[in-house]
Amino acid sequence: MMKIWRWLKQTGLFGLAIVFFVVVMTFSFIYWEDQTGHPDLPEAKPLSAEQSPSFVGGKYEPPAVLTTVGHLYPDIEFKNGEDLQNNVLNRLFEDKLGIKVKYLWTTTGDEDVYINKLNTSIATGQPLPDIVTFKGGQNLYPLLRSGAFRDVGPLFERYASPKWKAAMAQAPEAWDRYTINGKKMAVPILDGRMNSNEVLYIRQDWLDKLGLKAPSTLDEMEFVMDAFVNRDPDGNGADDTYGLSISLKNSFFTWMSDAGFVFGAYGQMPDIWSMGADGKLSYGSVQPSVRQGLKTLKRWMERGYVPKDAEILDEVQATELWTQGKAGMIVAPLWAAGWPLGDVTASVPYAKFDAYPIPVGPGGLSGTRGTPPEYGAIAINADMANPEIFFKYMNFVYDNFVDPPAGSPYRWGIAEGYDYGYSGGKVTFRDSQVPGGLADPQKYLLSLSFPSVPNLLSESIARINRGASDQTPYDIKNKLLRTPQELKGWKIVESNPAVYKTDAFTGPPTPTMEKIGDALDELLHDAMLKIVYGQEPLPYFDRVVARWHVLGGDEMTDEVNEWYSTISNGIF
Repeated sequence: MMKIWRWLKQTGLFGLAIVFFVVVMTFSFIYWEDQTGHPDLPEAKPLSAEQSPSFVGGKYEPPAVLTTVGHLYPDIEFKNGEDLQNNVLNRLFEDKLGIKVKYLWTTTGDEDVYINKLNTSIATGQPLPDIVTFKGGQNLYPLLRSGAFRDVGPLFERYASPKWKAAMAQAPEAWDRYTINGKKMAVPILDGRMNSNEVLYIRQDWLDKLGLKAPSTLDEMEFVMDAFVNRDPDGNGADDTYGLSISLKNSFFTWMSDAGFVFGAYGQMPDIWSMGADGKLSYGSVQPSVRQGLKTLKRWMERGYVPKDAEILDEVQATELWTQGKAGMIVAPLWAAGWPLGDVTASVPYAKFDAYPIPVGPGGLSGTRGTPPEYGAIAINADMANPEIFFKYMNFVYDNFVDPPAGSPYRWGIAEGYDYGYSGGKVTFRDSQVPGGLADPQKYLLSLSFPSVPNLLSESIARINRGASDQTPYDIKNKLLRTPQELKGWKIVESNPAVYKTDAFTGPPTPTMEKIGDALDELLHDAMLKIVYGQEPLPYFDRVVARWHVLGGDEMTDEVNEWYSTISNGIF
């Protein structure tokens, strides 16, 4: 989308595009008028006992069909000729629960393709599946407001297992983003607390070769980056290395190859709302301290410390510079120490890296990305006659996969030969030790991955790191799965929780956000890129921020704080 806006500007069609955009959005919002608050919409009712699928002895007889749609994300892998429809996980659910998962369609490429296809299906009256899974993003809200999906709150209370309910009780704020007009329009997929907190990973072999120590400040980081760029740390005699790999394509504050820590070193984080001294929420991207972050990134860009093409590299592409052995540092989530960062040894067998704290700025400040309480949600079709089928599915996931009890057949994973195997009589999670390699079936789940009990992982890692004697089956597996770098990263994260920032605005998009939020973000993002690349001077930022306020930023800020007041007063 960002490339399209830039192309329109270059071709002189930007003004015409804005007019067209306004017209389309006007009619879109007329069409997508909020249906969730309309009492005249029929509420789907369960079938009568005679029509309902029969759940006998823990299994549907005959099998119950659960329809869905899917997107093939880049991290999904298959083996044995399987696909998203026919695979070991779906066979397991049919065997154990009598639930047949059926995909009406799947998409590939950008996730926007998936959302657009759903929008088209609703707009044209095509049949919708029983459940739809979203990874996030405000483009899903027209779908949730369309009337095609139902309030899941009463269903969750009625059908969710005690274990799932206990997990949700640990992060009740996860519901906020999907609560519209007091109705819970999708079930959030819980993430583990601190699971995606970021640390600085550094090529330890480069540090050792050049006789350097890991940086603790931005100034020290610049010194190390200069050495990584100019002193041939990979020894190939070519000028082909970077100090730090970053992605600037989608955001300056993103989930991998992140540059957000540069801004955190001066105070405010871009792209999220934070609490100010006045007790109100303000948008980080328009705060004065952002200018210092932009000035620093501009200097790093000019000196070749970061990739010149960072503006067109997405998070995964930027990470490839690390895995190819061309970048000496990267800011990434804890779990990235295993995949994808560990893949660097495929390109450079002797490569070694380790985790370090996020460097602090001149005033001793530091900040980087924390972990939101959820990473997506699942909506239920308003016309689904028997939503309890979906809850049987997810209850099984929580009761068997998430924290399996001692002696469980799922203690090591979902299926031997897929997410674990045996080598020399011992369990292994190494791809090279499993015939045909690993292909993780949790990626095929309706929840896109294992959902979490928010405190489960962090508490487990804490027990592992202190060598506790009372380790659970989950702990034992966890210890085998985690790399030494990740375990060290967890110690770093736990020692200074104030470094980690998440969005203080956790509600659904406000009216102004839905109308022009993306355009306002694009305005800021484009201006920040121009400054970093030297196309505009630093004062340009102030002019663009002033435009942001006038074009709708002030209105959006008022709406965000109105939402926050309802949360604070407990009337949301």
